[in-house]
Amino acid sequence: MNPVRSRRLRATSITATALTAALVLAGCGGGSGDDVAEDGSVTLTFRTWIPSAEQWNPIVEAFEAENPDIRIDFQGADGASNYLGELDNLILAGEVPDIYGIQVGSAFDDYAEYALPTDDFAADWIDQVKPELLESTTTSDGTVAALPILTAGSEFFLYNETLIDELGLELPTDLDSVLAFSEAARAAGYTPFAMGAADAWHASDLFVWLTTQYGDGEDVYAAAAGDLDWDSENLVAAATTWQSLFSDGVFQDGATSTVTYPAARDDYFMARRALAMPTGSWHVSATLADNTETPGSAVENDVLGMLPMPTLGENEASATTGVDYAIALSGELEGAKLEAAATFAEFMAVGEGQQIWVDMMQGFPAASDVTVELADDESETAKASVAAVTDAIQGASHARKLTSENGGLETDLGIVLQNIANGADPASELATLN
Repeated sequence: MNPVRSRRLRATSITATALTAALVLAGCGGGSGDDVAEDGSVTLTFRTWIPSAEQWNPIVEAFEAENPDIRIDFQGADGASNYLGELDNLILAGEVPDIYGIQVGSAFDDYAEYALPTDDFAADWIDQVKPELLESTTTSDGTVAALPILTAGSEFFLYNETLIDELGLELPTDLDSVLAFSEAARAAGYTPFAMGAADAWHASDLFVWLTTQYGDGEDVYAAAAGDLDWDSENLVAAATTWQSLFSDGVFQDGATSTVTYPAARDDYFMARRALAMPTGSWHVSATLADNTETPGSAVENDVLGMLPMPTLGENEASATTGVDYAIALSGELEGAKLEAAATFAEFMAVGEGQQIWVDMMQGFPAASDVTVELADDESETAKASVAAVTDAIQGASHARKLTSENGGLETDLGIVLQNIANGADPASELATLN
């Protein structure tokens, strides 16, 4: 059997088994058990992969200052992939967290099945959330099942301005200059762009962004919906360009076995071994003076910046964007716990929690009346980076994540893209997704 196909079937089988078992176990009780103390205080379980511990501390301090009778039992996972595995196990055990992070896209319905409709707890204030974002947190049957918290875009690149200046190089602006930049970086002993292609989400993000530069930019969405073959002309052209980024040395050797976090970021970019790193808009936070990533690293004293990735295809590139992070409330919540969870949800979606987190540049606001507030003493490069990313996201016209009846599409596509990066024929590999 084709190893790609067998891995894809295994992932589909696991998902189906997990969901079937969860339906049986859901009635056994979950994370929304009796955590109301005698004094009336409430403890809520919150499971997620972001915010980081450093970001969470000021958020929870502000929330508990406003709500001293509500305690948040926060547990963050190391990365989205690990988190989803942990969440699967909790669901299997009948322990749905009171509040849990949820991603939009092809697998949204799988996890939204255990969530409380927002009409049951957010009807009075959900109109403060940008209405177009709610489409991403709506299930296939029309239920808004999660609250958008942060938006994000792809594809951008974080760069080391200090190191690039030391080498006498110019930032690339198109495919030809990307190739020239990469050749010069390698000649100087550096990785040009540190890519975490071992992550299906990152490979898929960059590829979706790249496909919008061919034809009318809509082919990948039509293929995801089953209305177009994956080995159509424009998608094969995009996959061929994707392959060239590896074969032409734009990305580091072994990129398909490198995860974005921590390897591409810490072992290459933060270790001053790479001049740049393809990433999403959330990483613009690393350009800020008080960021939590660079202290103690080899780039701690360097000036970092961020820009949209240059056009690599036939048509001008623009960012893809959408809801990057949402939270859901367990469908088992009721009484005092439901009231407490609704209070926390409002705080994070449209209240002070949203402002605190957005100002850290983990993402961009989902609330209509929240804007990023930067300190006056930020570097000119940091201010320009935030402005460039903001403009790109506001001008985006394509979705970052694919919607499909195949809940494992992002994983499937990621595997296919890894094979193409390693030299497989783009058309033949894409055809396995039909």
